[in-house]
Amino acid sequence: MSKKNKKRVDSKSAITYNNVMGGLYSQQNVIKRRYLSHINTRQANSAAGSFSAAGSIKNKPFCIAENKILKFLSAAGSVILRFLTAAGKRIFKLLSFAVLGILKLFSFAAVRVYSLFSAAAIKVFKLFLVVLKRIFAVIKRVFSRFIYIVRYNPVVHRTILAVCTAVIVVSAGYLVYFAIASPELPPENLFSTIKDISDNNKIEHSRSSVFLSHDDDWAELTAFTDVEFETGAGSQIMDRTRDFEYPVRPGETLSEIAYAYGIPYDFLAWYNKINNADRIRVGTIITIPSLENIEANESIYQLQKTKQRQPAPAARAARSIEITYESHNSGTSRTGITAHFSIVNPPSNLKSYEWDMGDGRRSFRQDPSYEYSEPKTYVVRLTAQDDAGIIYRSNPLYIDIPYPASTAEYSTTLFITLSSPDEYFIIRNGVITKVARYANIDDALDLSESDQYLTKVRFKKSGYYGVTVLEETGREQYYSIFVSPIPTMHADYSTSNFNWYRTQFNTGTPSNCGPASASMAIGWGTGRYFPVSSVRNAIGWQGDGGTSFDDLMRVIRSQGVFANVQPLRTVQNIRDVIDSGGIAIILFHTEGVRTTRGNPAADLFGKYYNDSVGHYVVIKGYSLNGEYFVIHDPIPSDWGANSFRYGDELSMMGRNRYFLASEVLRSLRRNEMIVVYGQN
Repeated sequence: MSKKNKKRVDSKSAITYNNVMGGLYSQQNVIKRRYLSHINTRQANSAAGSFSAAGSIKNKPFCIAENKILKFLSAAGSVILRFLTAAGKRIFKLLSFAVLGILKLFSFAAVRVYSLFSAAAIKVFKLFLVVLKRIFAVIKRVFSRFIYIVRYNPVVHRTILAVCTAVIVVSAGYLVYFAIASPELPPENLFSTIKDISDNNKIEHSRSSVFLSHDDDWAELTAFTDVEFETGAGSQIMDRTRDFEYPVRPGETLSEIAYAYGIPYDFLAWYNKINNADRIRVGTIITIPSLENIEANESIYQLQKTKQRQPAPAARAARSIEITYESHNSGTSRTGITAHFSIVNPPSNLKSYEWDMGDGRRSFRQDPSYEYSEPKTYVVRLTAQDDAGIIYRSNPLYIDIPYPASTAEYSTTLFITLSSPDEYFIIRNGVITKVARYANIDDALDLSESDQYLTKVRFKKSGYYGVTVLEETGREQYYSIFVSPIPTMHADYSTSNFNWYRTQFNTGTPSNCGPASASMAIGWGTGRYFPVSSVRNAIGWQGDGGTSFDDLMRVIRSQGVFANVQPLRTVQNIRDVIDSGGIAIILFHTEGVRTTRGNPAADLFGKYYNDSVGHYVVIKGYSLNGEYFVIHDPIPSDWGANSFRYGDELSMMGRNRYFLASEVLRSLRRNEMIVVYGQN
């Protein structure tokens, strides 16, 4: 074949091959183009010459084979991916079912275990309950049988009586043996010991005595015969054969401690080297001397005391002189008085007089008269001198000028006590026009039950009210009304025009509760004002607060008031006094009663001061449940300096305080009370 014909044949074959391959390429799917595009590009860049000959017949089979391999690999990868996806889903489903099965199994097992334990616990409890019932039944039968035997068997009765008698006899014998023959006591017997102490340690003290009979070996020890003095120390029983230490307790003074142990006050101060005996702190340790040391040091003490008191050669000792006064109402002031002073049994040779009138002014007359008008307590003293130059100094006199509306003869105020907030205040001949400190009377009163014929009201809360009533006659009447916060029984329940709650007036002396309580008692018993200063004058009070039951009783009875001392140990003792129309003066320690937790001006429960001292108060009522005492408490500071007034504009903070009865009884410094009965 010629070259020309051969080239023609080759051309045709190429066309036919290209057509065949073109159809084949056109049938390739998208996957082939995507996966082979990067191969074609790489081949085109790296072997463009070799790949450009792909159109020749010799290179076509290699391309077809390569495409088939790629197609096979692509199909195989798809199958493997689908297989792995299906297998993963299967495995996940199987694991889920397995986990759920395990959870269900555990839940079922827990429920079964709980049910088993619950059933077992219930069965054990029921079994234990049955056993307990049987045990208690056996104990009950045994105890009942024992009680029956003890109660009805006479042999047991005799046995118990014999055993008790034997125990008592043996105990008494042992105590007697111990008291007489114990090695802890002196070697002599009890009688010899008492006689030796009585002979060798003579103590002239009227509070205790030892009497020995002359006929036989018999001793009688008497009880304390003197009236107990109001101190916190009380009677002390100690070994007085040697010195011992004593800590000062709250409210005690050195004079009280000295009195309790029968030692002179100034000797005890000297023995302990106390310079300022009036100011001794709580907790201070003082030494109580033995009887032997008292006797041994008495001469030394008296010698030093004499040296200290020895006057200068040029000076002369002042002598005492007694003064008194008479008073009448002043014409210039309804509350003032004119006092006329005089000397009781004056010496005949007095030549000069200097009266201190208590307000900074002086008088040099023998028997001056002086007018007092300003509410206050005035202390009057006299200093006189005779021809020989001897100085005379008088006792103090206390002139008490009360505040207006404090005395019965000048007061038009009516005082009323309502025992609870539910009690009515009734006016039959007038209408209420004003309530002090209230702009609208409806804010204080419930007038719903009043009408044109009768004014019948209740107060909306407890406390003090100043009520003005316009009577039918046209006159205004002022009422001071106290409404108790809890149901109570009061001694001063009935209406009165006398305010018997009294205390001191501008004296500058805080320890004045005893005279103030006595002044209240006299006012309660007589219906007239008896000044606190008059009580002080009667008992010889010098401003040190040392007043006893005897002092107060003597002053109260001197005014014609029936009073006596009764035991105080229970709430019922106070109930009996109040129910019979009396009041009670007691002495207690203030530290034992709690202070009010809120504002004392608004809260009546508890004391309204923080003092820790012995204190006199007046009990004038009690709560119906027996929990509280109603107290008239003299304020520890001056009355005139206390500017606080309750809603009635008259009552002070110490009036009608409510103290817990249990606290008061535990804090008593003397288990007795002065009972004073009213005018009725």
